[in-house]
This record gives sequence, C-alpha cells and structure tokens, in this order.
Amino acid sequence: MSVTSIDANDDVLKAKHKYRQQRRYVVALYLLALFAMVVLFGWLMSEQYEQEITAAESRITARSNVVNEWAKGVFAQSGQALFGLAELLALQGMPEAGNAQALHRSLENLTLYIPMVDEIAVLGSEGRMLASGSDDYNANVDISETQFFNAFKQGRQRELVTPLYWSESEQQFYLYHGRGLDGPNGDFAGVVIARIVPRVFADALHQMHVYEGESIALIDSESKLIARHPSPGEQFPIGLNIASTQPSQDEARKLESGETAWSLRAVSPIDGRERLFRMQRVGDYPMLAIVGVDLQQLLAGWRQRALVLTLVMCALALLGAWGVRHYLNRLALAHQLQQRILEREQARAEAQISAAAFQTHLGILITDAEGFILKVNDTFKRITGYDDADVIGKNLRKFSSDHHNTLFYRRLWKRLVKTGNWEGEIWNQRKNGELFPEWLTVSAVYNPSNVLTHYVATMSDISERKAAEQEIHQLAFYDPLTGLANRRLFMDRMGAAIKELHRHQRCGALLFVDIDNFKQINDTLGHYAGDQLLQSVARRMSQMLRDTDTLARLGSDEFAVLIEGVDSSHAQTIQLAERIAYKLLATLNTPIVLAEESVIVSGSIGVTIMVSNEHSVDDYLQQVDMALFQAKSNGRHGVCFFDPTMQAALLAHVKLEADLRQAQENRQWILYYQPQVDHLGTITGVEALLRWQHPERGMVSPGEFIPLLESMELINDVGEWVLESACCQLARWAQNPLLRELTISVNISPLQFRDEDFLSRVERVFARTQVPLYRLKLEVTESLFVEARDEAREKMLALKAQGVRFALDDFGTGYSSLAYLAQLPLDQLKIDQSFVHQVLESQANAAIVESTIALAKSLNLEVIAEGVETEAQQAWLLSHGCHAYQGYLFGRPVTVEAIEELMSVH
Repeated sequence: MSVTSIDANDDVLKAKHKYRQQRRYVVALYLLALFAMVVLFGWLMSEQYEQEITAAESRITARSNVVNEWAKGVFAQSGQALFGLAELLALQGMPEAGNAQALHRSLENLTLYIPMVDEIAVLGSEGRMLASGSDDYNANVDISETQFFNAFKQGRQRELVTPLYWSESEQQFYLYHGRGLDGPNGDFAGVVIARIVPRVFADALHQMHVYEGESIALIDSESKLIARHPSPGEQFPIGLNIASTQPSQDEARKLESGETAWSLRAVSPIDGRERLFRMQRVGDYPMLAIVGVDLQQLLAGWRQRALVLTLVMCALALLGAWGVRHYLNRLALAHQLQQRILEREQARAEAQISAAAFQTHLGILITDAEGFILKVNDTFKRITGYDDADVIGKNLRKFSSDHHNTLFYRRLWKRLVKTGNWEGEIWNQRKNGELFPEWLTVSAVYNPSNVLTHYVATMSDISERKAAEQEIHQLAFYDPLTGLANRRLFMDRMGAAIKELHRHQRCGALLFVDIDNFKQINDTLGHYAGDQLLQSVARRMSQMLRDTDTLARLGSDEFAVLIEGVDSSHAQTIQLAERIAYKLLATLNTPIVLAEESVIVSGSIGVTIMVSNEHSVDDYLQQVDMALFQAKSNGRHGVCFFDPTMQAALLAHVKLEADLRQAQENRQWILYYQPQVDHLGTITGVEALLRWQHPERGMVSPGEFIPLLESMELINDVGEWVLESACCQLARWAQNPLLRELTISVNISPLQFRDEDFLSRVERVFARTQVPLYRLKLEVTESLFVEARDEAREKMLALKAQGVRFALDDFGTGYSSLAYLAQLPLDQLKIDQSFVHQVLESQANAAIVESTIALAKSLNLEVIAEGVETEAQQAWLLSHGCHAYQGYLFGRPVTVEAIEELMSVH
C-alpha cells in the first residue's frame, strides 16, 4: 500500500517538473528573440550613426581644403612680392642709410598693389630698418636681437612666417612674412619683411557661407585665434589663446610627426559645444585651418530615428510578452487539470497508508519530501497534545521548540539528507507550551527510482529518565542547601579554567567570601535561621555575578567565586575582581529578616589573580586562603589581595580615581603657561599646561593623573575646560596691546579628538569666548592618526577653515609616517625634547633633528624645538635652521600673572 502512495507522489513530482520545464523553455525563447531584436536594432542605429559621421567628415574636409588653399594663396602673394623685392635689391644693391627715398616710394607702391599686406620693410644686415612702405617710417627700428631676425642671420633661413605677434606701438596683432637677402659675395645682407593684418583672413572667412552649427577658424602654431566665422564675440578677441586644456597624447603625436590633416571630437572652448573638427596645416606656415560641425545638430535626425525605433522595439517586446503570458496561462490550465487527476490517485494511496496500524508505544509521524505532515498515530497525539487538525498539512519545522538554535536543526537536516536517517535526543514542545525531552529517530523513504518521497519519524517521551539523571547530577555536584556548585564541581571548573589560561592568553580571578561571625548567628538564632541566612546570601551573590562566573559553597559559611574569560590585561583583571568583591560586600551589608528580626551581616573577601597555568589548583586555593586570612586580620569586612604590593597599588589607584572625580567636581585645575620664543629671544606665544592642585598632596604631576583621566573617560570634560580657559585668556590678551600678538597652544588628547561630539563642543567654546582663532594653536600627537586617519583629517580641515592652526607634538616618537604628514593640514612640527637633550652628545639624535627641520621646510611647516635648556643647544638649533624654541632656558611653566609680568618687562 505504501508503494502505491509513493508511485502517486512520484507522478505528481514528474508533472510538476515537466510543467516547470515547459515554462522555462517558453520564457527562454522569448528572451532570446528579444535579445536578437535588440542586437539588430542596435546594429542598424550604429550603421546610421557611422554614416552621419562619415558624411560630416567628408563635408568639413572639403571645407578645410578650400580654407587651406586660400590661406596658402595669401602667403604665396606676399611671398611673391618679397621675392620680387629681393631680386630688385640684388640688382640695385642695398640702399645707404638715410638715402632710401626711392626705395621707400617703391615699397609704398608695392604695398598698395598687394592689399592683404599692411606694410613692407627692408632691414639691413645689422637689423636696422633701411626703408618702409609705411608713412610713419622709423629709421631707429632695430630687431637685431629677435629670434625672427637671427633665424635669417645665423640659420640662413630663406623664408619664414611668424605666428601672431603683438605690436606695442600699433596695439594690435600682426603676422610677419620675411625673406633673407644675400650680398654680392653670398653673405647675409639683410631681410625684407611683409606685415599682414589678421583682419584680412577674418574678412575672407566672413564671405564664406557656413551651415547651421558649422564654424571655420584659423589659429597660429601657438593656438592663438587669427580669425573665425561666425564671429566669436568680444570675449574671444584676436590673439586669444583658445587652448583650454593640454592636447591629448594622440594630438601631440600628430603635431610632432608633422601630419598635415586630422579629425577629432572636442568641446569648443569658444561656445562650449561638442564638435567634430577637421584640422589641417596651412602648407609649411605656422597656421592651422579648423572646420567644425556641432554634433548635437548633426545627430538630431539620427536621434529622432533612434527614438522611433526604440518605441517600435518596445511595442514589439510588449506584444511578445502578451503572447508569452497567454501561452503560459494555457500551460497552467493544462497542468492544473493533470494535477487534479494525480491528486485523486494520491488520495487513494494515502487512504491505503492510513489503513496501516499505528498501534505501538512509540509516537509515529509521516511527512512528504517537503516536510509537510501527512499522518500521525494516537501515541504521538497523546505525547504532544496535538490532534489531527493541528498538525496535518503543516510543515514539521513549525512545531520545533526554541530550545535549539538554527544551527542544530541545520545539522540535523544535513545529516538526514546525507545518510538517510538521524537519531538523538531533542527537546520538543507540547500543545500547552510545555517543553519535554524526547528520543527521536527520523528515516528517509525513497521510491524504486531513488527519489525521496517521505520521512518517517518515531519518538518516545524520556522526561522521567531525564529527571532521574538530573537528580543524580544535582546530588553529585551541587550543594543541597543553597543549590550552588559544591567543592567537587568548583574544583573541576578551576582545573578547566587553569588549562584555558595559557591556551587563550587570558586571566582569571578567584575570590573566597567568608561571613563574619556566622557562629554567633547559629548560637543566638538557631541553625534553621543560619540555613536561611546562607540561602539568602547565596541568592543575593548569584544575582550580582554573570552567568559565566561560578559561585560555590565550599563549607559552612565559606563561598568561592571563579571569574573566567577576562582579557590578558593583568591590571584590568585586578580592577574587575575588586569591583566584584566590593559589590559582594555591599550585598552582604543589606539587612536580612530572620525569625522576625532584621540581621545585618558583613563579610571578608580574599582575592588572587590567576595569570599562569604554572600553578596548580591547590596553589591558587592556598593563595586565596591566605588573602582571606589577611582580610580577617585587618579587621574583617574588607577585601585583601594575595600580593600586598599589588594591593597597596590598587588601593592608591582607587583613591586617586576618587580624588580625580572630586577634582573635576570642585575645579581643582590650574593652567600654567610656558613661553615660546624666536631666535631673538622674543616671546611669540605660550603653551597651556594643565596642573592639579590637590588639597592634601599639593601639585600632582601631569604624568600621574592625565593617563588616568583618559582611562576614566574624564578627558573630554577636563579637555573642554582647558580649551575654554585658554580661549578666554587669549580673548583677554587680544585687548592688551602688549599681549595681543601672543599665540596659545593647547594640547588635545587623541581620545578627546576622536569623540563624535568633539567638533560641536569646540565650536560652542569658540562661540562663548569669541576668541581670535588665528592666534589659537591645537597640538595633536602622532597616535591620533593610527586609526581613523581620514576622520581626524576631516575634523582638522573643519577647524582649519575657521582659522585654527595645528601643531604636531612629539614628532618622531610615535607613528612617524611621512604619508600622513603630507596629507594633514598642519602648520607646525614640534621636535620632541628627548631628541633636543641629546643633540650635542648623540650623532643619531642630531641627524634626526636636522632631518626633521629639513622635512618641515620642504613641507612649508614651521618648526619649534621643545626642551631647550642650554645656550649650546639653542646655538646648534639656530645654526641648523630652527628659529623657535621652548624650554627651561627661556622659562618654566608659570601662572598667567607671571607671563603677563614677563611680557611687560620685555
């Protein structure tokens, strides 16, 4: 009977597969046809595009040939005139200076004869003008030092045309066409020159007809505009260099190779429109003829055709999609009909399966290949509380409990698919929500074709067996009074923790907690009250600890705490253990009601830090026991670490933290200022330095409390106070003529700079103080740029835009990457005092300081040396280019009153 059901299900799967395959074939055929249509239309448009471009290139090539021939004709006429004049002078000889009237009249006539030539002149071998066809002839003209004249004299150039040349006397541009003259012995005798006005070319171009979007221009070899049609307007006068960008590599290659004509696409620098240009050299003359056509107007018709074709293609695509959809609907109707027939056959097969007897003590569940439940027996319904309506047709995954994660079920199904069966213990959920453990066996069923058809699962409730196992485990490893771990379990976990110390490079902590005077409670209130007390204490301490910590009862009134999973920092482990110990003490101090009486108890805690697997479990137990003994000896109700030295340091640390918080609340801070001077000893600025005036200890060293400010996350508030105090002082000095030129440098901690509210806090300080920001200098260290360098740079740029200056403090002692140094908006480098102190004794330190000075100069940064204590050090720094100093030689950090008094003396 089960074989019949399997065969029916197999037919259903085959029908589904065939239907899906037909759908894929139809969709693939439609997409293939659509792709072919897109390729065909794209090819047609590409061909038309190439035809438009080719036709335009042919038209502008013809245009450029006409302009080229005409321009060469202009130079040919002037060249012919110069040739004739050279022949005349060869026959008559060069005129004498001051006796060239006849030649002057000849040149006037020749100028009138050639209208495109503005003036013709004759110059002697020394570069002085001998005769000219102009009325304002000037015999003092001397061009002997020009490249144009020397090209004839030294290079024996026969003929030469210049690019556009600006005439200061005429206040306009000209083109000069020259020809060399030979004397009777073949030596250099002078030059004849024709001056051509660019207007000649402009007038000729304006007589030519241009189509819409077409332009014709002439430029010289230096990209200066000679003429253009249509006129470019007053913003593009004659002689303007119209090369807006550097030529491309292809253009540069064509210019260097001497190629006479070429085409290119470019944006016109005159009207800003993209054009197709035809560029052609005008013979051997320094002139290019350029004909361009506007691509937008040229391709307007092509774009319209492309739009029409695109609309046609879209219409065809939509029509094809409608046809495909109609055919797929017909396939779906046929598939539904076949599906109904197969469903009737499958129903008969399922009826045969249902007829099988499920009379067994095991719960049985049958699903299809997709995991949907087909059948369950009465034992399953009795165990789970579900009936047929709750489970039939539902997916098996919907009835899984939340006790197991997704990874567990993923592994279960992976094993089931791979091997065909799975067996194991699993927690399931009854209909009423109750969790219960069950032993589950799942098997996969395949048909003769080796196709998966069903899953069969059997289950049995093992709640009673699990309860018995749990009771045995509880008695073996847990304290029956408090429910905490007993000594046996605690020792096992300690052994495992010690093994993990070396493997994961972590630390741990072990605490012993002893209730003070517990015997008195037993004696006065009775053992029952003592048991209640122990239960209450155990419950309270459990609430104070993490789930990963182990709390155990080792004896009558002695508890132990094992803290695992702490990072490798020994100091942080000590701090964590101390915080936990004091939290436990505070918990013990809370009143407890026993026998209708309120009882307050105290405790003593011993602590040892587990940092190495070299010690055994007994060693650490002995250490913590000694610490507990010491805690009791110190008067009880306290915490004692195994290492007395460490304990003393820890207590001092805690005291200093408390004092720092008090200092922040009471504003026990003072700002001192240390002078910064130039090479003449003049005070140019000061550095603001934070000092702590402790009411009992006096002045506390910054090296002692500033790192603690950072670790306590107080540096942002204290740093803001320092910045605001310095800004207020700078604003007051701005009103004093003797102090208004001073700058103030303020150190900014990397933690303070990385704070997300740093910019807004600083800007609020600036707004409150109205400080002259160009006199404020913020000093940052290299460690700021180890992480999030781009974010730090953006903040610096934002403040730099407001006028704030930046100095890099302690340069060379940290990160020291030249890559970030070149990218940051710095104004000054500070040479660290560790280098300055050894600059006279250590060649290495001297080389570092000398390199730092050179580096700062190369980056246009100021450089200042700190820690200068002797005149010899200052002299060395001055001789190597450092002109700013800070150190005890010029003054120690002092109060603002002392600085103001010092400035009044200076």
